[in-house]
Amino acid sequence: MKNKYFLNSLFYALIASIGGFLFGYHTAAISGALIFITKDFNLSTFGQEFLVSLILLGALFGSWFGGIISDKIGRKKTFFLSIIILFIGTFLFTTTKSHFLLFSSRAIIGFSIGAFSTVVPIYIAEVSDPKYRGRLVSINQLFLVLGILFSNIFAYFFTKTQNWEAIFITGLIFALLMFILLFFIPESPSFLANKNRSEEAINILKKVREDIKNSEVLKKIENKNFSSEKPKKISLFAKSVRSAFFVGIGINIFRQITGINIVTYYAPKIFQIAGLGVPHIAMLATALVTSINIIASIVGIWLIDKVGRRPLLIWGMFSMGVFLFLLSLSFYFKPSFLPILVMISLMGFTSSFAIGIGQVSWLINAEIYPMSIRGKAAGVATFVNWISNYVVALSFLTLFGSFGTFQTFFMFGIICIIALIFSIKKVPETKGKSFLEIQEFFQK
Repeated sequence: MKNKYFLNSLFYALIASIGGFLFGYHTAAISGALIFITKDFNLSTFGQEFLVSLILLGALFGSWFGGIISDKIGRKKTFFLSIIILFIGTFLFTTTKSHFLLFSSRAIIGFSIGAFSTVVPIYIAEVSDPKYRGRLVSINQLFLVLGILFSNIFAYFFTKTQNWEAIFITGLIFALLMFILLFFIPESPSFLANKNRSEEAINILKKVREDIKNSEVLKKIENKNFSSEKPKKISLFAKSVRSAFFVGIGINIFRQITGINIVTYYAPKIFQIAGLGVPHIAMLATALVTSINIIASIVGIWLIDKVGRRPLLIWGMFSMGVFLFLLSLSFYFKPSFLPILVMISLMGFTSSFAIGIGQVSWLINAEIYPMSIRGKAAGVATFVNWISNYVVALSFLTLFGSFGTFQTFFMFGIICIIALIFSIKKVPETKGKSFLEIQEFFQK
């Protein structure tokens, strides 16, 4: 009987995680298409950087808006809205001949995936038992990487025919699939409890948890039923939220500035610099790196509720730094087998990311905020995540050109060491704890 609760949560998590797949797919799709878009639209180096980074600029506002609106209209309706926006943006991006529409539609796509990046982890966390919450929320990261892999695979085939538009249009198949499957999942019980829809909230909670006594949903309902006082509104700037924000925002910044999206956006260029000059061969090498990332993500899902969040985060940051230093030194000495060293370095770096901060950052951000402002708070932290992402994407080619490969990758290795110190000193363990227990920690 116990398995039925986990299976219900798993079913809901798999459908919601298609949003993570779309996030990964549309973020990475530009890497295979950029060579041909640059040719078709005669883009400068800055124009290429700006086009790549515009999805992140859109995601900045999408993540913030997604968090706010998910607290107002619900997690599920926010998913529907995000998919509709994604269809509009992709249609414009693949049909336009105008520079203005090319750039603006890329931002519209970003707005959609920004909303997914905030709301998917929250929704999964709220329909999960604390015992399984880590591995269920981590499915989102696995699907994100699967989205990147599928994007790499389609890019490998479509770049042979220079049909870059097909890479983006193919991604809409998965958006349509999610749109249909959303009709088969419920709204989050936490959102329903916040809107005083107590009976619906409890009915859904009973489908995903065997014991609902120590749940924030039941506490919210009991306080409403037995207290004559109006519940106090929790501010985003309350003391307990500020301390949670420090952890959530910090981990989201380090997720980006340690360099993972260098691989997501520019891996084909890195391989070309290392000596793999043919575009579809560089894409094949990129797909191999992404495949290792998927295996590592599966390992992370298996470990996160066994080992805990902190050990994976700490080990992952240390290992990421080691592989970035290896990558840096490889470009410094430039041996005859440089492409092999680059492949090993990128595989090690991305797999360390997938097991560590890649899993933990989304999960922590979905766990640490009070129920009544979870969407807003997670939206702000994810907003900061996308700002960091934007800065890295916009500046990477310039860093490459100004400082060279050795110095650029060495700098990212140093940032990993700083992130390691932050992880050891500031990030708490949330493994197996209820939302209430986690909030009590930050209120101390």
